[in-house]
Amino acid sequence: MSALEAERRHYRPCVPAVLRVRVRAEPAQERTTCVSHEDLIASAFPTLYGSPVVSLVPAETDTSVAPRPLRVGCVLSGGTPAAGGHNCICGLFDHLEAFHPGSTLLGFRGGLRGVLRNSFTKLEAATVERHRNSGGFFMIGSGGDLIETEEELALAHYELAEATCRRCGLSGLVLVGGPVSNSDTALLAEHFKQRGVPTRVIGVPATIDGDLYCNSIEASIGFDTATRVYASLVGNLATDAASARKHWYFIRMMGRTPSHLTLGCANLTQPNIALVGEELEARRMTLCDIVGELADAVEARASEGKHFGVVLIPEGLIEYVPQVNALLSEISAALKYRQRMGDTSTDRYKVYTAILPLLTPPSAALLASLPPYIRRQLMLERQASDDKAQLSQIETERLLAELVRVELRKRRAAATATAEWAAPDARFAPVCFYLGYQARSSMPSTFDANLGYALGHAAGALVGAGATAYMASAHCLTSPPSEWRLCGVPLFSLMSADRRAGVAVAVIRPAQVSLASPTFRRWSAVRERLVMADLYCNPGPMQLSGPLAAGPSPGRVQAEHAERGRDVAEAQAICREVSAACWPGCSGDVLRTALASLRALREHLDVLEERDQAAMTNPVGSSHRRITQVTHEQMLRRDN
Repeated sequence: MSALEAERRHYRPCVPAVLRVRVRAEPAQERTTCVSHEDLIASAFPTLYGSPVVSLVPAETDTSVAPRPLRVGCVLSGGTPAAGGHNCICGLFDHLEAFHPGSTLLGFRGGLRGVLRNSFTKLEAATVERHRNSGGFFMIGSGGDLIETEEELALAHYELAEATCRRCGLSGLVLVGGPVSNSDTALLAEHFKQRGVPTRVIGVPATIDGDLYCNSIEASIGFDTATRVYASLVGNLATDAASARKHWYFIRMMGRTPSHLTLGCANLTQPNIALVGEELEARRMTLCDIVGELADAVEARASEGKHFGVVLIPEGLIEYVPQVNALLSEISAALKYRQRMGDTSTDRYKVYTAILPLLTPPSAALLASLPPYIRRQLMLERQASDDKAQLSQIETERLLAELVRVELRKRRAAATATAEWAAPDARFAPVCFYLGYQARSSMPSTFDANLGYALGHAAGALVGAGATAYMASAHCLTSPPSEWRLCGVPLFSLMSADRRAGVAVAVIRPAQVSLASPTFRRWSAVRERLVMADLYCNPGPMQLSGPLAAGPSPGRVQAEHAERGRDVAEAQAICREVSAACWPGCSGDVLRTALASLRALREHLDVLEERDQAAMTNPVGSSHRRITQVTHEQMLRRDN
């Protein structure tokens, strides 16, 4: 153990004031609905749909009566560690120790697989203490196992999980993970509710991708740390580029399909170019368009003697390019067709020659035109979690760098042939990087250490209050941690429909970057200037103490939620004042004025809610995908 690890173990996260006393779950009065596709979601959650949001508030019970001990299981779900996950378990352990003495905490090994196989370890105080404020998920391990979408297999998984929880006598089961893992958490909770299983199921948001995000979930564990670590690496590379002045750095950022990490790092480091997939889709940009704009930037900087630059590329960029997106869909359909036909060959060239005739002519031409290494990567086996291509294995940065090089050569050759204009000597020397695994298991930032610990406490409180099918959530995160507010958000309220293996299922879709958000507007306001100017910012190593360690990184949470806590408190105070003024003995004028104003307010709120629902409603399928996946048989009918 390093000196820093030993020192960091002694850090005690700040606990929100509400969690320092015994709490209860106070339900809101409003019925909760889902994001979209209400009929499908309501049918998937017949016993849970409509459950209200619950707030954790101080309990008004007789403290002389000791609460009964609990037996709680915890799971670090999903295949990607998120810094702060260990602190979530620590917070859960400390909550049980403080408010449910004599409780037992079981850690299921290897993610959901541990629940299905009844593989667990009892977490003792010494084990928990060794992992405080540490990175990774190595306390109990994690895994990418999921509940199958096929009905018979899903039922088998549910029954295995039910058997484990009954055998262990679990009062609660807490699953820590991202959108896919928490989708399984919701479905498992519904199964338990229908079967009368006494185990309460609670989810905790944890993903470095930042795609478990909405008004109900201000931040997920791990995103702040990942943004800080990646920004530090990008800042170093930008400083190096400005020093050597001879390389273009093409940096692909982890983050799956959404571009949250890329956008967050762009705002912290100010590279010359940062591609945001959601914007490219909105502009309907093709691969040629993207390459053309990159080549324009290289030539423009070369004209001023700047033969260097920094380009940030989101991991999921390739899915936002229309013709590549269509190609990926057709490859998926072709691979499934081969499986149905019993073709199990793994030889890369045989796979390529087998699926090429199954593609439409435009997609076949595009696949044939790509470099061999990209072809191989596009044809890799699809991810079990969302049936998509393995984005982390597709070297988009290398592809773009090579295409820009080819484009620059074409332009120079054309200029030489026509002699109508002089193309600048770009001297293009790209160097490619993939920032992926460097930040997943980093020591958590102070913000993530506090957030993970608070959400672990909140998950324990929800189990103790008898709540099930909720996600622990913290609000007012730009305030000091002692002022954070904790609540439980119904898991189904985060869900909509998506297509898995050709079947519409209820899932929590990964949140996309909003082009109307303050975070994106901040970047778009400066990016044109950054193409030519060298205004790189190097945030330096992540700080764990001192003034620079406090609070979230100066990114999404601060930009989009800075005033939220204050505004919520003011709105609640005004409501209390109106309620006090409208007592039975108040004057008629006061009552009529209040009613007229409140009725108008209610109408305005209804309009806003309908607008938000319409904005979030997408066709069943990928949240950004406009290309419908087709089977091989459908392709043949269409082509003929």
